[in-house]
Amino acid sequence: MKRIKNFENSLKNSRSGSVIPMHSFRKMKKGESKIMCVIIPVMLIALLAAAAPAQEKSVTVAAGDEPGVVLTVPADSKVDASKTETDIRTTNMFLIVRHLPDVAKPEDAIPRTAEMIKADFVKFQATSTNDLALAGAPAKELAGTGEEADDGDPGTADVVFFSVGKHVFAACVHGESNPAAKQRKPMLEILQTAKAP
Repeated sequence: MKRIKNFENSLKNSRSGSVIPMHSFRKMKKGESKIMCVIIPVMLIALLAAAAPAQEKSVTVAAGDEPGVVLTVPADSKVDASKTETDIRTTNMFLIVRHLPDVAKPEDAIPRTAEMIKADFVKFQATSTNDLALAGAPAKELAGTGEEADDGDPGTADVVFFSVGKHVFAACVHGESNPAAKQRKPMLEILQTAKAP
């Protein structure tokens, strides 16, 4: 009792001058503590889930005047889309995806690879060709060397030709300071999400 009186006296001497009587603090009843042990963590989880940013977003790549393919990209990706191409920039990759209206199958595009990427990368010479499967269909991947179209610096490029439904697309990463080989994995992770719109 003496301790309680001392505590109340110290509260009286506080700057605010208000007193919180000790009888206003009470012990929880048996059932109340168990309920609080469940409610508080559930509320915290719900608040954290609501505050968490989205991890991914969908990007639709055009096939002329219609949607051609939907890709899932990191939520913080910067996307620039037009009727002819979609550029996807992440922290570790710059991916260009183009619809190829005059190509029937991915393998038909291989002889024209250098022509199809010349806006970004010139003098492309393939050093390897791989078979892939994307969106449940066969795809072709070519890696090679050449020059950056903007400044002529030597670089590397990785190009993937894939189809979704009746449409064929070219996906390309390239670089000099960030060679295509470093961008290949994040590019393929995005392309693996390809699906019809």
